[in-house]
Amino acid sequence: MVETAGDRPEPLPLSLVARAPYFGFAAALIGLFMIAAGILSAARPPVELYRTPLAGYDPPFEVVAGLLLFILAFRIRQRSPVAFLFSIAVPVLVGAITILSPNGYSIASTVLSGALVIAVYPYRSSFYIGSAAGPEGTQLLLVVASLTAILFGTVGAEWLGRQFSPPIHGWGESVYFTVTTISTIGSVFQPLTDAARWFVVVLILVGVGTFLSAIVVLFVPFLERRLARIGERLERAQMQELERHVIVCGVSPEAHATARALREAGMRLVVLSSDAEEVERLRTEGFRTRLGDPSAEEELKLVGIDRARALIVAQESDAANLLTVITARALQPDLRIVAVATADSSLAKLRRAGATEAIGVVHVAAQLITAAALDHADATRPHAHSVPH
Repeated sequence: MVETAGDRPEPLPLSLVARAPYFGFAAALIGLFMIAAGILSAARPPVELYRTPLAGYDPPFEVVAGLLLFILAFRIRQRSPVAFLFSIAVPVLVGAITILSPNGYSIASTVLSGALVIAVYPYRSSFYIGSAAGPEGTQLLLVVASLTAILFGTVGAEWLGRQFSPPIHGWGESVYFTVTTISTIGSVFQPLTDAARWFVVVLILVGVGTFLSAIVVLFVPFLERRLARIGERLERAQMQELERHVIVCGVSPEAHATARALREAGMRLVVLSSDAEEVERLRTEGFRTRLGDPSAEEELKLVGIDRARALIVAQESDAANLLTVITARALQPDLRIVAVATADSSLAKLRRAGATEAIGVVHVAAQLITAAALDHADATRPHAHSVPH
């Protein structure tokens, strides 16, 4: 059967994964253009195409919209659904600017931001990373609330400027008054009338809360990531100091008991496991720990397997123990490796994989219980039993 041109499927468009960086770059450029246009409009008002009742009174909406779009650009690159939703609001805002102040800057901003939304909209289903109701949504919502508070304070200060001492003149002084007020630094402009006083009260109540919340929500995660990186570097430095130590892989009850016994014997040790909760608990108990996959070569190297005295593999899964033994033996052919098995059938496999010693937990427990039951010593005198090696 001959395939005709009409039978061939249409080529698929380039995915958002490939286009997202370009969309983000375009959003950043448009945002910068809108910021520059807003500043130029405030410094030297352009000729308007027609007169409106608000002629001559042009709030810096373009600057706010440009800042919002510039911030969203970084999240558009990462295909964030929250950034997509908020980016749709930008053409609406600049469209309102065009209606209130129809000049070349506002029309160009409207066309550019609208074109961006039109270009991105067909890929709306691919904006899947993150959640509109999650922390990222809260962050962007606070950014919008902070910009709105600044806009409210700037417009109000310009409107009521003559009711302050000294009077507030121009958008520059209005922005200065707003930022110094909501950042709690304090302003040199004092309200003279009740209307001005009520305006300042509302600005403080609305602006200070959103401003401080935005700082906390936006900068605390950054500080946490920074501290995490510092902690990671310190942990790596500490691991490199280890020599003739014992590596305990796993956080099973056997691994816990072994780690405590080694510490009581005065041995230096490090616990390696992928269980974040148990690793943190052991860290609070004073153990040196590393969160990572014990079967990964890079993780074993980070905990100093090349300088270790012995490796104890005591995870809850025999399959995981087997994989760790194989990896460790490949890295260090002469290392002493002690593996713990929950099933006796795994003992031979662990030995063939490279374990120096393979110990069956059930088998050892059975020997201890049997020895205790058949012991002819004085039953009134407590004593302990051990299994000969």
